[in-house]
Amino acid sequence: MSAGTGNSNGKKSAGHRAIGARLRDARIAHKLKPETVAEELHLDAEIIRAIESGDMAALPAPIFVQGYVRSYARLVGLPEDELIHEFTAQCAEPPPLSVVRADEQRPLLRLPSARLIRNVILIMLGIIMLWLAYPFVERLVTSQGEEATEQVPGRLELPPEFDSEQPSDPSG
Repeated sequence: MSAGTGNSNGKKSAGHRAIGARLRDARIAHKLKPETVAEELHLDAEIIRAIESGDMAALPAPIFVQGYVRSYARLVGLPEDELIHEFTAQCAEPPPLSVVRADEQRPLLRLPSARLIRNVILIMLGIIMLWLAYPFVERLVTSQGEEATEQVPGRLELPPEFDSEQPSDPSG
């Protein structure tokens, strides 16, 4: 990671010590122990000591240390952005580069999306179900039309004149 960065350049190491010294002085002013700060920030106490002493060899990648410094500054009431700006200016370690191959081969046959395949299958199933159901629906429709014209055996229909004249009750 950045094991040799802090020790090879005295200026960078002194800058990290200055940030660490500011954090340590603020911690002492708040009467906090390194273990208490570590517990509050969910870090190991050795990381807190390494930040305060400016020991970059004992710290992880600078991107993580930035987050630690920001949280530490917030905890002890120092200006976070100022300390982070100083840290990034002193660290000046660019992030690791990743190699991306520009001439990657594309597959010869590109498959459609799963959603498109699902929709096509559902439409085809719907068409097949309609095709299979058509004879039954046709028979049902034609049989209902025939029932309206034919009389069903066993059903008695009363003549219209008998329906309209009902005998009155002689006792009432």
